[in-house]
Order: sequence, then C-alpha cells, then structure tokens
Amino acid sequence: MKEKKNVLKGFEEEMEEKKEAELSFSKEQLLLSKRFQKRKDLVHALLEDGHVYTIREVEEKIKQYQKGKVK
Repeated sequence: MKEKKNVLKGFEEEMEEKKEAELSFSKEQLLLSKRFQKRKDLVHALLEDGHVYTIREVEEKIKQYQKGKVK
C-alpha cells in the first residue's frame, strides 16, 4: 500500500511540474517566486525585462550558464 502511495505521489509531482513548465512568467514574477530565491542574481542577470519565460526555459538558461567556461 505504501508503494502505491509513493507512485501516486510521484505521478502528482510530475504532473504539477509539467503544468508549471507550460505556464509563462515575467522576469519580475520569477524574481519574486520561492523557486528562484536562492538563484535570484542569476535570474536577474540572465533574463530580459519585458519577456516571458517558462520554468523549463529559466532552468535551462541557468544550467547552460553554469556549464560555461571560466575565463
């Protein structure tokens, strides 16, 4: 029974992530979100004012930035 609950919980979390990934947010909204509080400086530097982004796009921009080479 516990295993079934874990599977259901995992499915619900996955569906929530997909739902979030499809929504678009402004830079200002993303800066105010709990999700990006620890990466606020990166979000501010990587995103442009006046544009909207999905969560997936922002995560990918951060990931690409962090993979960049140090000069």
